[in-house]
Amino acid sequence: MTTTLRLIPQDPQWLHDFYTTEERLLAPYHAAWAARQNGIADDIAPAYPLGLERLTGLDAMGSLDAWSNVHHAFPGILRSRRSLRDPGRDPAHGSRLRAPDGRRLVPLHPVTVDEEDLRGLRRVRRALRAGAKANPSFLVTHHPDGCADVEVVASPRDYTGTVDRTVAVLNLTPDEDVELLAVTLAPSRFASGTRRVDLTTEEYEAYERFVGRLATAATAGDFRESAMFRLRY
Repeated sequence: MTTTLRLIPQDPQWLHDFYTTEERLLAPYHAAWAARQNGIADDIAPAYPLGLERLTGLDAMGSLDAWSNVHHAFPGILRSRRSLRDPGRDPAHGSRLRAPDGRRLVPLHPVTVDEEDLRGLRRVRRALRAGAKANPSFLVTHHPDGCADVEVVASPRDYTGTVDRTVAVLNLTPDEDVELLAVTLAPSRFASGTRRVDLTTEEYEAYERFVGRLATAATAGDFRESAMFRLRY
């Protein structure tokens, strides 16, 4: 097993995407797949998530295991789904992490994960993108008079944004800033956000640079959304 370090934000907006990946996609897809593997008829078995009935290339068991292993590696405060009740809440609310001027900062948590699990989640993203190309979200019906009807239908594309944002944050590779902050925010010092930590100027500069990368990843590179996301930090 080869492990790698990641910094995970205590941010309800991103955690909403992370948990939705499992709740809307991986868990129900696995349930539908497992039922059919066990010989349960289609009319009795759980339905596949809407739009994924013809999806191929998704490892139902392996992808759910990969998500579960990453989730298990999170500190307890991130494994709780309480934050999902209000994904728009200020992510710095009640934070014990402070800038040099005393301002509250969004907590980050160093997490050690298995690289194979990250690859498993990247394969989910790849399967959805391929499925979206093969099964468009628009169905066009052409009529003899030359007119056409366009119908919006469920497709793998409905899930790609959520999975893209989930995977992009988990794939932020460690650099010197991550290594510095991982020491600063180690559980022995930060205690999963229950102890106050005041960043030095050097640590805060590392935090700012990392948050810039995080904002781009968490918004799938959308410049406008990235700027808005960044303002929350």
